[in-house]
Amino acid sequence: MGEETFPEFYQTKQKRHKPVTFPELELALKEFVLNYQHRTILSDAILVEKAKLLANGLGVPENMLQFSFGWLQGFKKRNGIRQEKLQEETASANETAIMEALPLLRNKCAPYPLERIYNMDETGLFYRTRSNTSYKTSFWMKESKERLSIALCSNADGSHKLPPLIIGKYANPRCFKNINIYNLPMTYRNNAKAWMLITIFQEWLHEFDHQVALKHGGQRVLLLLDNCTSHKVENLALLHVEIQFLPPNTTSKIQPMDARIIMSFKKHYRHHHIRWLLEQVEAGQNIQDLKIDILQAIRILPDNEYDETDNEDDDQMIDELSRTIQALNLPNVMRVKEFLNIPEEDITYEIFEDEQIITELINIFKNSYENTEDLDEIDDSDEIVTISTNIALKSLETVNMFLLQQENTEEYIKLIGKIEKFIRKK
Repeated sequence: MGEETFPEFYQTKQKRHKPVTFPELELALKEFVLNYQHRTILSDAILVEKAKLLANGLGVPENMLQFSFGWLQGFKKRNGIRQEKLQEETASANETAIMEALPLLRNKCAPYPLERIYNMDETGLFYRTRSNTSYKTSFWMKESKERLSIALCSNADGSHKLPPLIIGKYANPRCFKNINIYNLPMTYRNNAKAWMLITIFQEWLHEFDHQVALKHGGQRVLLLLDNCTSHKVENLALLHVEIQFLPPNTTSKIQPMDARIIMSFKKHYRHHHIRWLLEQVEAGQNIQDLKIDILQAIRILPDNEYDETDNEDDDQMIDELSRTIQALNLPNVMRVKEFLNIPEEDITYEIFEDEQIITELINIFKNSYENTEDLDEIDDSDEIVTISTNIALKSLETVNMFLLQQENTEEYIKLIGKIEKFIRKK
């Protein structure tokens, strides 16, 4: 096999650079690259993740390194890690794989109408990040606490969008108390890492089998999936679903959810989260005291109305998001594209080493169902106060008066009447 077959990460001719602060970390991360560059594509997300693990093991004090975009680029430059060439070769390899995969996929999809071809994909979401780099560093250090994993699924013509599967860390966050979460347009599961575990995926898949049977009268559907490690389907009895796995190294180009819909989903969330922050600040709150909780995050997610945006809407949302971020006057603000593309959000499951898997699984499942006294692990959300009937009716009257002062609100006023009848029966 020729030398050009492998991504060329490392070149021997290097320029002199000033001494680094932690040379042992530099050497350890370089050793990792040299060992793994021919085995897998080492993305920025993987390099940052491994750097943090190495730093922790080597005793590098917390907060001494931010593992920022600039730090990573400096490391690559010092060690001749040529990401540009890797990306070019990967793109070429992807194009070749895509060209080979498309005829197979066309043949597989041909017997199915668009409404019976589905795609599901997962993404992570750091739901508290506020677009300033100093805060970004802090949430990276507590990523399991402040992250969600989210799975989206829709059919090809957009006529059937399943409620998102949202995976958090806590089984019963304080903010869920006094809340009937079954009223929310989503499915919630949890584990200590907020990962898409195989057990959660298979549970979702059985429910998907049931839902598409109801939707399509028992006709079979085709489900397109990527090769995520947690997507294990062996020995599953699915009566109404045929699964087709997409070829490796092609999903970023040909998987609809990965290509644009997930990005649209995140833009919607970031836009509403930043707008919520600005509203609180304008009301007199200190931004350093503002922490959105899981319930608030779920409520501003675009539930089952997620969709791909066109270029014009996309540009408008980015412009508005940029203006809102500027209005917050945060220090060390990230660029909007960096804010919308956080590499570590792509990680929704970790491949365990053989000697670690038992320990890791024990920790995941034990901590998922038991309360812990470790302060770093305590849920910091607040319990929701129970709303009395009188308070609900007073608030509804305020909304009703608002609608009476507007134009063309007759249908909305009728809905207020229906809601009032419902409340009075409680």
